[in-house]
Amino acid sequence: MQTYVAEIDGRAVIAFRASNDAEAQMWLYTKEAVRSDLAVLQNEGRPLWDGETPIIVRAATFAEKAAWTRKSVELSEEDADHDPDDTLVFLVPVSDPTDDEGEND
Repeated sequence: MQTYVAEIDGRAVIAFRASNDAEAQMWLYTKEAVRSDLAVLQNEGRPLWDGETPIIVRAATFAEKAAWTRKSVELSEEDADHDPDDTLVFLVPVSDPTDDEGEND
């Protein structure tokens, strides 16, 4: 498995694993939940994805691979059943504007 990055408007947003370039491209376009999250989640007050800008899939850089590896190891330490190849790592800080945290019940 290799580490790939989804890049939106020149910004590396997520890192994930796939067997090859074709599988990486297909993974992104068959994961509706991932695309939905990209349209909702924000970085520095702006959406990660506007729903229209092309999402470019490319091989991860050394630093992006390292970020993916760190998160995968962390998740494996928390959950013995964690499959590292299923790890999706955000490469930018994200916030969820739909999160109810902080609101009074």
